[in-house]
Amino acid sequence: MDQIGLETTDVVVLADGSSVSDISNKRGHLFEAFIAKLLATQGYNDPHPERVNLTKEGIELDVEARHSVTGDRIICECKAYSSNIPAHMLNAFLGKFAIGRSDDPRLHGLFIGIPRLTQSAREQAELAQEKLSGFRYLGSYEISKLLESAGVLPRLDEGPKLKSDPTIVITEHGVVMAACELDPETRHARRWVTWSRQNPVPSPINRLVERELAKGLPVISVGEQNAIVPVRLPDPPNIVEVQGSSSDFEYQLPAAPAFFVGRKSISEELLATITGRKVAGSIVINAKSGWGKSSLTLRLQQGVAKAGGVAIVIDTRTAERPSFVAAAVERAIKLAVSKDMVKLPESAAFTSLQSLVETLRISEWKNPSKPILIAFDQFENVFRSSDLTREFRDLSYLVRELSVPLTISFSWKTDLVSFTEGHPFHFRDEIRDAAQVVILDPFGSREVETLLRRLEKSLDEKLHRDLRQRLKEYSQGLPWLFKKLAGHVLAEVGRGVSQDELARQALNVHSLFESDLARLSPAEQAALRAIAQAAPIGVADLDESVASSALLESLLHQRLVVQVGDRIDIYWDTFRDFLNTGRVAIEDSYVVRYATTGAGRLLQEVVSVGGNISVAELANSLNTSPTVVFNYARELRMFGVLNAEVNRVVIESTIQNSDNVEEAVRAQVLQALRRHKLYRLLSTMLSQEDIVLLQRFADVLPGEFPTVEAKSDSWFTYARAFCQWMDYAGLIRLRRDGIDRPLDENDEPLPKLLSGVGPVRVRSAFPGGLPGASLQLLLHLSDSSNFARPSARGFKSAVRDLSLLGVVERDSEDRILLSDRSLVADGVIVTQRLRSIVERQPNMRTIFKYLEADPGASLAVIGELHRTSVGADWAQSTTIGMGKFIRAWARACGIETKTRPSNQD
Repeated sequence: MDQIGLETTDVVVLADGSSVSDISNKRGHLFEAFIAKLLATQGYNDPHPERVNLTKEGIELDVEARHSVTGDRIICECKAYSSNIPAHMLNAFLGKFAIGRSDDPRLHGLFIGIPRLTQSAREQAELAQEKLSGFRYLGSYEISKLLESAGVLPRLDEGPKLKSDPTIVITEHGVVMAACELDPETRHARRWVTWSRQNPVPSPINRLVERELAKGLPVISVGEQNAIVPVRLPDPPNIVEVQGSSSDFEYQLPAAPAFFVGRKSISEELLATITGRKVAGSIVINAKSGWGKSSLTLRLQQGVAKAGGVAIVIDTRTAERPSFVAAAVERAIKLAVSKDMVKLPESAAFTSLQSLVETLRISEWKNPSKPILIAFDQFENVFRSSDLTREFRDLSYLVRELSVPLTISFSWKTDLVSFTEGHPFHFRDEIRDAAQVVILDPFGSREVETLLRRLEKSLDEKLHRDLRQRLKEYSQGLPWLFKKLAGHVLAEVGRGVSQDELARQALNVHSLFESDLARLSPAEQAALRAIAQAAPIGVADLDESVASSALLESLLHQRLVVQVGDRIDIYWDTFRDFLNTGRVAIEDSYVVRYATTGAGRLLQEVVSVGGNISVAELANSLNTSPTVVFNYARELRMFGVLNAEVNRVVIESTIQNSDNVEEAVRAQVLQALRRHKLYRLLSTMLSQEDIVLLQRFADVLPGEFPTVEAKSDSWFTYARAFCQWMDYAGLIRLRRDGIDRPLDENDEPLPKLLSGVGPVRVRSAFPGGLPGASLQLLLHLSDSSNFARPSARGFKSAVRDLSLLGVVERDSEDRILLSDRSLVADGVIVTQRLRSIVERQPNMRTIFKYLEADPGASLAVIGELHRTSVGADWAQSTTIGMGKFIRAWARACGIETKTRPSNQD
C-alpha cells in the first residue's frame, strides 16, 4: 500500500531540562551535533558553528567545516522551522555564498531548510544548483535519504504499515524515526510509533515523544503490543458553521443570501477568483464590526454551491487549540468526497494539518473546475492564541503549493484596539501577505435605498419623510446599524406607534441599547454584563448563577446573547462594548442642509406666538409654503430645538420657558453639534491648519456620508450651512476666506437667531465700507428725531458693518435697534468705546497699533497687512480699497493718521 511519502517528513529536536532556557540550550547543542553528523556523512569534519538562534519559528544555525579529503571549505546555513522556508531566506544565503565564492572559488555552500522550501523557493534552489557550482540544498526528504543511506536512520517501511507524519526525532539519547499509526477506517491517529536502527527505542525518547508530539495518544516502539489506549486524548474540536438571518432586518445574524444587499462588484470579483482557481490560495476580508464580512462570505458560499462546488463558513469563536484547523479542513474534504468531487488516496490521513494538505495534493480531483471554499469567520478571536494563529498561518502557506481549486478565506474586523500587547501580529500579517486582501466599505446610497424600500414593503406604507432621512443618514452606511434602526421602527409601528411619533425620537444606538436593557430584570442585566466581560465564554466557565437555565435561556430567547457551539457571546460586538464601557463609539451623523437664515426667521416667528403654531399658519406668516417651513425646521428638529409634531411647529418646552431663549437655543445647538462626527473632523483639521478653506472642508463630506448622493456645489452648500451653525454655537469662526478656531472672550460677539439684524452668513472681512454711514446710523438709532437715517445704499452698508460689530439687533417686529447704548452720549459717538468694539474684529488691534506707530502708512501696506492675516486672495485694487476703509475707521476711533500723496498709495 502506498504511503504518504518522505516529502512530508518533519525534523524535531526534543530535550529535557530544569527550565525553559535549559531546554533551549540543550536543543541548540543537539541540533549542532545532528548537523555535524549529517556533514560527516558527506566527508566534512570538525564543523564550527558560527551562530545558533532559537526563535518562535524554530532553530537557526550557521556552520563552517572542511572536507576531510580535499580540504575544501563549506558554509552551511540551517533553518528548522514549523513551516516551509520562504524564498527570501534562500536568496539571502545565495548572496552570501556568491560573495564568498568570489574570494574562494573552491568554496561550497549548503542550505538546509526543514521541513522543506516553499514551491517558489524550491524552484529557485533547483535553478541555483544548476547554475552555481558547489551549491546544494537539503530538505527533510533529502536528509532522510542521506541518513538512511549512512545507516543513521532506519528505513521508513520498518515502521507501521499505515502511517502519516513521519518525523526524525533528535534527542540526547539518539536519533530515531516516529510516525502516527492510522486507524484504517477513520484515518485518524490511534497511537505514535517509534523505531530505530537499534531497537528497542530507549524509553526516555518515547517519553519525550509522548510529551511533545503525541497530543494525548499512547507511544510505543515497533514490535511492542501495548493496548491502544489514549493517555489524555482531548475532546475533538467543535466546528460550528455560520448561519444567516431569516429576514431583512434580523440584525443579530449576518444576512443570508436571500437578504443580501449590494457588494455586487466585490462579490462577483471574489467569486470569479474562487471558481477560476487552478492553484490554491487564500483571501482575507477586512472591515469594521458589522460592515457585512459574514454576509459577504455567506453570499460567496452560495455562489460556490451554484458553481457545483463545496463551501463551508466556519465560526472560529469555538477555536481553542491548533487541532481546530485540521478538523475544519477535514470536514471540507469529507464534504467534497460526499459530493463525488474528490477521490481520496489509499494513504489518506487526517492526523495533522500537514497530512491533510498532503492528502489533498495526492487526491484525485474528478472535476478540477468545481471549487472548494473553506471560510473562517469571526477570525479576530483566533488572535488570542499565538499557537492557534500560527497554525492558520501555516495553512495559508501550505495550500499555496497545491495545484487544486481550493480557497481559504479569513474574515476579521479591523477596529480592535487590543492588538498591541501579546497579539501575534506577525502571524496575522503573514496570513494577510499571503492572501488577496479585500477591504469592505460602508454601504452607499443605492444599497441603503434598497433597504429603505424593503423596510417600506415590510411596513406596507411609505416612510415618513423626516424618519426616512434620519434612517438614511444616521445609519452611516453601516449594514448592522441600519438593520437595528429598521427593526426598531418595525417593532414600534407594530405596537401602534405612528411614524410621526417615531420621528420625534432620537434614533441613536445608545437609546436603542438602553431600551434593550430596560426590558430586563436586574438578574438578567447582571448576567448579561457578566457574559459581556468575558465573551465569548464557554458555558462551563460561566458563573453558576449566570449559567442557570432560566437566566441563560431568557437571554438567548431575547437574542441578546447567542450560542456558538459550547460558547456564549453577546449578539453584537458594539453592544458588548456598550455593556462594558457604557458608551457607544458612534457619533451623530446627519447632513446639515439648510443655513441659519431661514431657521432664524422661522424661530423668531414661533417664539413670538408662544412656541406652538400650525404649519399652515406659519407658512402664511412667513409668506412661504409648508414645504419650505419643513425645510427650515429640519435642522432645528435634528438639534432638538423643535419637537416633531404632526402639522405643527413646537419649540421644546425647556427652551421656550427659559429666561433667555436665544442662549437656550444656542446651548442646545452646541450640545447637539459636539456629538456630531463632523465637529470632530473639523477640530482635527483646525489642529493642523490655521485656516481651513471652506472648499477643503466640503471636499471631505462625500466620504463621510456614503449614503448621500449630491453634486459638488451641493456639498459646498452643506459645508457652509454646517459651519454657519457651528459659528452660531461658538465652536468656530466662519469668515469669507475660511474656517478659524473658536471664539474667545476678546473676540467678536456670537451671531444671533432671534435678534440678529440679518442672516448669519459666511463672515466677510471687516470693514466692508467707509464708516460714515455706520456712524450716522448709530446717531439715528440713538436719537431719530435729531439725526437722519442714512441713504438706502448707505443704510445697507451700515447695517452690515454694525452687524459684524454686534452693536445692533432686530426686535420682534423686525425693527433695527441699537443694542449698545454706551456708544453714543449726548449726541456724540464715544470714540474710545467704538475703538474697543472695532478692535474685537480680526487684526484690527494690530493694525491700529501699526498706524499709531506710523500714521502715514500707505493704503497698500495697511490693506496687505489685513489681506495676509485673513489669508484672502484679493486683487491689488481690493487690497488698497480695504486699506482705505481701515484707515477711515481708525480715524473714527480717534487715531490720528497722515495722508500720503496718491502715487504712494
